[in-house]
Amino acid sequence: MASARLYTVFTMLTAAVVILTTWMFPYERFMIWDQYSSDHQDILNPMVSKLRLTQPPVEPCLLNQSLLFDQTTYPTYTEVVVLNRDRLYRKGDVLTVKVVARDKEGRLKTYGGDFFRARLVSSDRSLQASSAGHVTDHCNGNYTVQFPLYWVGNVSIKIQLVHPSEAVKILQSVGHVPNKRGFQCIFGNLETKDHYTRQCFSSNNPSLPPHRKCDFSKPEANGTWICEKPEKLPCSAITKCRWNPDMSRVRALVSQEEMKLFQKPYLETELEVNPKQSIRVLETELPTPEHLPACTGNAQESGASLGHWSGKVWKSAVSNVRVFTKEEIQRCLANKTVYMQGDSTIRQWSEHLQNVVPLFSDNRTTNSPVFRVANNNQWNISVRFRFHNVPVQVKAWFNFQDFRYIVDELDATQGGPNTVIVLSLWAHFVAEPLDVLRSRLYAIRGAIHRLLRRSPGTLVFVRTGTTREHKGGKFEYYLLASDWLAYQITEVIREVFRDVKDVVLLDTWDMSVCQWGKDQVHPDQIMVDSQLNRLFSHICPT
Repeated sequence: MASARLYTVFTMLTAAVVILTTWMFPYERFMIWDQYSSDHQDILNPMVSKLRLTQPPVEPCLLNQSLLFDQTTYPTYTEVVVLNRDRLYRKGDVLTVKVVARDKEGRLKTYGGDFFRARLVSSDRSLQASSAGHVTDHCNGNYTVQFPLYWVGNVSIKIQLVHPSEAVKILQSVGHVPNKRGFQCIFGNLETKDHYTRQCFSSNNPSLPPHRKCDFSKPEANGTWICEKPEKLPCSAITKCRWNPDMSRVRALVSQEEMKLFQKPYLETELEVNPKQSIRVLETELPTPEHLPACTGNAQESGASLGHWSGKVWKSAVSNVRVFTKEEIQRCLANKTVYMQGDSTIRQWSEHLQNVVPLFSDNRTTNSPVFRVANNNQWNISVRFRFHNVPVQVKAWFNFQDFRYIVDELDATQGGPNTVIVLSLWAHFVAEPLDVLRSRLYAIRGAIHRLLRRSPGTLVFVRTGTTREHKGGKFEYYLLASDWLAYQITEVIREVFRDVKDVVLLDTWDMSVCQWGKDQVHPDQIMVDSQLNRLFSHICPT
């Protein structure tokens, strides 16, 4: 009886020590889990199991504190420390880094919310090897960054403070504001004097009374488009629309003092890593599989973003992403119809296929920026691109009636084993409140379910967002299209489609975070080739 009580007391003390240690040194939890996952390897695929990372919190840190400029995270004094710097690292291990945020006075931050970009790069630049680090925010000024070690050789850590938490708070506040972009539509004939230009809105505008508005919204698609009604023409007279590039409405949302947070040194600044020396990664002692499993279409595994750049090729750590030649692309897409629907980033994919396969344009759609059809009769391949419906941030006037909701397109698609659907909705939604895209995606998810019920075997893919350029570093472009906003959009896409059976999530975020090329919404050919190789590897896994 006494020994039982003694054992109980010992167990309680041990648990208390563990809890206290976890509370005092939260980043140590991840090292413990890394060691645990390293010691309990998956027999079939030890490398993938060993690279499995601790999942970050589901909810980001809530930035409820007041905006205090004197406590802004300052890059010069923010510490980056490699944990267990002197240990022996091998390919397949996970390197852990601690980031401690400080303000301009060197004081420790007590809250999180900073937005970092973390990369691991080969010290030998001829290898052009790189991977993304996965950042966990502990909401107390401390951050853990985990880097899977994918290759052998010397590696260097690169961590950039993209936005301090104070700038993120501004982005959050501005992001919640609806209708901050200006849109215009023409009612009547643009070529004659008998036309009127009116403001339009991508969210409801309560200030417009019913008799003064034209409501083109479609509840079934969760799409909203409302315009001011011209006095002398009916709503059906709408012909063309465009984005108004006047940024005055956006600038008015931010004070002069807040604008400074979107300038150096607070914007996109590299942090100093301690110690500066590169880290040597040795070959693994564990047996590794000769081949990764085929890309089966499982969104949890095959669509995962774990992987790295090696030269000009993205190598997945999860499934066998092959490099496809022109002939292999032709055989893979033979007898298939590929529907690419969404923004211009997916149009870029269709244009690349048109050059490679090659595909020949249907004369009726050659000059349309909204809808294009291209075919190869020899291989019986058809690729059809269609732009998503408004909002569309394009300066040129476009025909309003040319646009269709993706929900309607999916409901009208026959489907089947020789039909491939690829969706990309993100670039034109980053300036909208998140619920605008979230609701649109849930409607699309319902249409996908209907398509798969009536046409089993249809292949459906949804891709995420990427990093991008920001024109001239102007702060208004960060307010409308910061990489932080693009990452929030990517998180929404993951939320909606991550667990959907028979839909593959092509997560392209990490590919852009650690790319060697420039950040561009329309990336270079190296990026597009690797993105499409992932798509082809799912369509034709063997």
